[in-house]
Amino acid sequence: MRRRLRYAAYALLSFSLFSYLFYALGGFNKEYSISAKNAFVRCVDDKTQGGNTHSEIDISGQSLVLNCDIGDKGKWPYCEIAIDLSKTTKGLDLSNFHSVGIDVDYFSPIEGERIRVYLRNYDPAYSSQDDPVSLKFNAIEYAPGIDQGLTVIPLKAFQVLSWWIAEYELPIETSGPQFDNILQIEIATGSYIKQSHYTIQLNRLVFYGEWISEEMLLRFNTSLWVLAAACFLFVERRRLNHQLREMVAKAEFLKDANESLHEQSLKFEELAYTDSLTGAQNRHAVDCWLQEVIGFSKHNGHAFSMAYIDIDFFKTINDTYGHKVGDEVLKEFARVLNLRARKTDVVVRWGGEEFIVFCPATDLRGITEFADMIRTIIENYQWTEGLNLTCSIGLAEYMPGESIDTFIQRADRALYKAKRQGRNRVEAAS
Repeated sequence: MRRRLRYAAYALLSFSLFSYLFYALGGFNKEYSISAKNAFVRCVDDKTQGGNTHSEIDISGQSLVLNCDIGDKGKWPYCEIAIDLSKTTKGLDLSNFHSVGIDVDYFSPIEGERIRVYLRNYDPAYSSQDDPVSLKFNAIEYAPGIDQGLTVIPLKAFQVLSWWIAEYELPIETSGPQFDNILQIEIATGSYIKQSHYTIQLNRLVFYGEWISEEMLLRFNTSLWVLAAACFLFVERRRLNHQLREMVAKAEFLKDANESLHEQSLKFEELAYTDSLTGAQNRHAVDCWLQEVIGFSKHNGHAFSMAYIDIDFFKTINDTYGHKVGDEVLKEFARVLNLRARKTDVVVRWGGEEFIVFCPATDLRGITEFADMIRTIIENYQWTEGLNLTCSIGLAEYMPGESIDTFIQRADRALYKAKRQGRNRVEAAS
């Protein structure tokens, strides 16, 4: 558990450092460029208000060029490049963008003349499809000059026109700048133009934003650490509670059975016969012991399980490498089993390449966990001659009233089921 905790902490730390480095290097930056390819471009002037301004727009080149001759009839003469981002009420969400870059050359008879930039937002709370003026005017004015390149303007510098707020009687909570549904962008002549020729050449219009802000990244990483800590505490608490219950149960079992099992184990050690090749117990050695352990388990209501283990394709090892190598494999196999077995477990060489591990005070769930561990260890173990070795395992938990032979036969049938299912697996008897 401690190793898993360290690995999890290393992973979280690496992710946090990488994400902040990625952010610092601009990895979360995003851009969205507006052009005639992804928008509908048109020119607008004061003719709709009774003026006589003449304007035309050229979109054939790299830039959008608006030429207009300001007339003398309109009360508020103007001309503008109007960029429609959508033909419906679903526009462009710029709420995750922080700046707009505008490259405009403004040819005006007045030096330092300013242009007006409007980001028009649609919101059903105040906008109507039948009233183009109802789109909110997020506005800014600045003097672009000629050949000045890209000017980057923070979106927070835009302000809603006061006359528009008054005209539509917006409450204060909705009167601020809004960029979540921009339907139209307008680049218009300034407020104090005179009767003359004007040219607005839009070279580039791009919005800059971040896929995730620094604040959101911090919140995400913090939440990740808090969630990981909560998960760890939850899992650790459950594990400790489970261990505590197991320890209490085992303590009670050991208290009642320690003396009896100790006497039986001493008797078993005195009378035991071992397999001469592997050093494991043999079948004859456990006959009496099995009777006594099963009797004890029935009398005290304790589980008793076995794992019937067979080395996969062992005959091929003997045929290919000889019986000497096969014997070495059997010795090492028995050694691995004995190292992984508990003190109360008994490892028996049942015959040939078959072994049985008898596990007192162990139910089917416990023997399954043990068998899965053994199977994994065998599969990944570094065997002699570089052999790739696997094993199949059949499991059985003693059922009250059955004979020892029936008990072993059920495990044997589970073993053969594992072999029929493709080997290198664990199957439990029904």
